[in-house]
This record gives sequence, structure tokens and C-alpha cells, in this order.
Amino acid sequence: MVLSANLQELPSMKIFWSYARLDDMEPKSKVSKLRQEFENVLSQTVGEKCEVFFDRDTLAWGLKWKEEIERSIRECDGFVAVVSPSYFNRRMCVYELKIASEAGKKIFPLYYRNCGVLNSTFKEDGEDAVANRELNMVTLVVANLQMMDFRTLRNEKLDSEAVENFLDRMASEVAGR
Repeated sequence: MVLSANLQELPSMKIFWSYARLDDMEPKSKVSKLRQEFENVLSQTVGEKCEVFFDRDTLAWGLKWKEEIERSIRECDGFVAVVSPSYFNRRMCVYELKIASEAGKKIFPLYYRNCGVLNSTFKEDGEDAVANRELNMVTLVVANLQMMDFRTLRNEKLDSEAVENFLDRMASEVAGR
């Protein structure tokens, strides 16, 4: 009986939330709050507890953080990329996207803030030329996918009807409903 109780506690769906910390600065921490609301709505949509990986909430002190992020991406059911200029300028964000793409994960781009271009432009010369070229190429994955456009809702309250409707649509897409 204990075994079945433990199995019920496991999340039915795991989503990786990839974002640039610059977009989640205090005091508002909008991306953190949006992720929490999305996790709630996704769980309600699926009808069971879902888990949305968020580095600030999930990574424990003393963990090998890069290995844990890679493992979490490989084990997730889907990957949400919070698209902004900051996202494309952060090597770790683009690296997470690369891991998700290589693992064949379903990628859900959330268009959060206007971008001049939808790709990174890390310098492709010098010591990191090959790695940077690979990172720049993987961002084309996002540029070629249909995005859910949150830009006009970014400054709305999370409990507004428009944001709640957006999150319902997003959760339905991610859940495959």
C-alpha cells in the first residue's frame, strides 16, 4: 500500500522552464510567478500534479548544477523557452536549448519580450569558435517554431482574465489536449 501512495505523488508530467535570470529580476520576479501559475494551470489541465523544473526552486545547495540541469532536460516531457533578447545572449540558456533539441524534446517557445533577431550571435572565432557556432545554430530551432506570444500580456496581472486564458491555452498545448 505504501508503494502505491508513493507512486501517486510522482508528477504525471515534467516540463523544463528555460529562462534568462535577467528577465526575472527582483522585486517583481515576473518569470518566476508566471512559471508557478503555469504549473498550477498545467496540473489542473492534466488532472494530476505536474512539475515544472525551475532552477531557483529545484537545484539544491551542493548539487552539481550543470549535470542536474542536463539530467532534468533529458527526463522532461517538454521544454518551455522564455524567449527574450536576454535569453539569446545567455550561453546557459542556449546550451539548455541545445540539450533539449539533441534529446528530441518538444520545445514550446514562449515569446516574452520583443527581440530584434531570434538567434544568438556568439563570436565564432577564437578558442570557442566551434562551440559558439553550435550554440548559434541551435537557436534557429526556436526561430523556426510557432511561438505563443505573451508580449502584450507581460505587464498584465497574472490573475487577469487575459493571462488566465493564455495560460489555459498554453497548458492545453503542452499537455497535448
